[in-house]
Amino acid sequence: MGIIEGKFSNILFISDLHLPYGHPDTLPFLKEINRTLKPDLVVCLGDELDFHSISFHSHSAELLSPTDELKLSIEQLQPFYELFPKMLIVESNHGSMVYRKIKDAGLPIHVIKSYKDVLGAPKEWEWFEDLIITTKDDQEIYVCHGRSNNVLKESQLHGINFVSGHHHSTFSLNYWANRQRLMWGMSCGCLVDQKSLAYEYAKNFTKKFIVGTGVIYQNQPRLVPMLLDENGRWLRKLV
Repeated sequence: MGIIEGKFSNILFISDLHLPYGHPDTLPFLKEINRTLKPDLVVCLGDELDFHSISFHSHSAELLSPTDELKLSIEQLQPFYELFPKMLIVESNHGSMVYRKIKDAGLPIHVIKSYKDVLGAPKEWEWFEDLIITTKDDQEIYVCHGRSNNVLKESQLHGINFVSGHHHSTFSLNYWANRQRLMWGMSCGCLVDQKSLAYEYAKNFTKKFIVGTGVIYQNQPRLVPMLLDENGRWLRKLV
């Protein structure tokens, strides 16, 4: 677990990117949030890459090969490296796919490059199993990829503010209180293109994916949906 005690007041949480199958307007959307929020900390909630082609589940033969998918993913990461030269990332089921495959094959981890080296990520991109972050007003926030889509229950169970991604159809901010303080749980949706064949498994889901992410602004949690037009493209404005 990473303990981050920087006394932050503005934090940008980047919900599941799933590159190279992310929403086509993810980068301009995050650029606008970054411009208006001016975060003093940026945290990716995991699933930065999809690794659809090497998934343990069935995958589409119409999509990219493992080599082409990784190459395109790394290309798409480059503008994120420029926009966010410093980022904390929590480990996730898709982000750890390569290591899960290696473990499944019975190979030792040290025989391959580190994930960070494979991606060519900046020096100040750091991966953690999970995080506890302290805000400027001394609130503690527990951050993970996803334990349950009931973030309110998780916050109550652990007695701490709680942030997660992973559950693409869950976009919620719920508060609760005890005698000492007010606390909350926030689930940040995703930043994927549900029209992609990578998400064909979800085409008949009753609950559709919610595109957006979450922030801490002046020490308070907020959800930021990506408002979409009838063609599924961002309307180029924030709420």
